[in-house]
Amino acid sequence: MLQQIWQATGHPERAGLNVWRPFEQMREDHREAMWDAVATALRLTADGTIVARGRLGSAIQPPHPSIYDGDRPSPYRNAWQDAMTAMEEALTLARTDQDTARQLLTLLTAGCRTLDRFEQERFYLFGAGIPAAFLPGARELGRTDLI
Repeated sequence: MLQQIWQATGHPERAGLNVWRPFEQMREDHREAMWDAVATALRLTADGTIVARGRLGSAIQPPHPSIYDGDRPSPYRNAWQDAMTAMEEALTLARTDQDTARQLLTLLTAGCRTLDRFEQERFYLFGAGIPAAFLPGARELGRTDLI
């Protein structure tokens, strides 16, 4: 396999080195030949011409054609999609109907225990395009239990 890689680079085997040297101590032309060999080995592996071996060889192998693509999304609606559609419809209506805005605020703040949390939910609805005049404060909704 190494001969095949070096032949593909057009450089002599081992870049013409006869004695092992640390990469940092090689001449520039030898280093470039080594880089070329590495790049060529990666290209040959990706093309399927050679097989990468060793502990990490599978990391640079092209994916196997029979890998499972996963499940296709269901063509049927699910409860989350239905809930999001209902929420969008409620927001759309609340932008023009004060009673719907008030009901939506009541629903979203039912679990709130603090005034800060209540105001965060109120601000969310305001940010979603519901007029501030349609969104009463906690006291106006009768939420005297908030701390």
